[in-house]
Amino acid sequence: MSERVRIEPVADVWPRTVAAIRNFEVRREPIETPRPGGRRARAAASWDERSQPTVRVLDKPTPHTLTVSWCDARTGHYGYQTWRVHIARRAGTCVLTGRAIAAGEMVYCPRANGTPPGNAGAMIVASDIGW
Repeated sequence: MSERVRIEPVADVWPRTVAAIRNFEVRREPIETPRPGGRRARAAASWDERSQPTVRVLDKPTPHTLTVSWCDARTGHYGYQTWRVHIARRAGTCVLTGRAIAAGEMVYCPRANGTPPGNAGAMIVASDIGW
């Protein structure tokens, strides 16, 4: 008792895919979905003493700026980030040397264009840069 096996020709998948795409509805106006009440966007992680970044000074293009490579699992990777010289507004720790920083000292900080980067609170003591 042998049964005959029916073999169907292999259908060309590409024309079926294109036909399926043509059948999708396209709405002309964007759909706005409101954010669920009481939920806020989660803030990005910010740098603190728990972070252990790999920091390298790549260049000093001007007397007031540094180009820094920053890599940290918590705050992200910034391969070619501009840091600008400022007066420290608060005490902190130099991410390059580990030296304590007093408020009022000259330091380099990451430049923020719009949204502050994850390492916005980091500082490098300006006097430690020997370029």
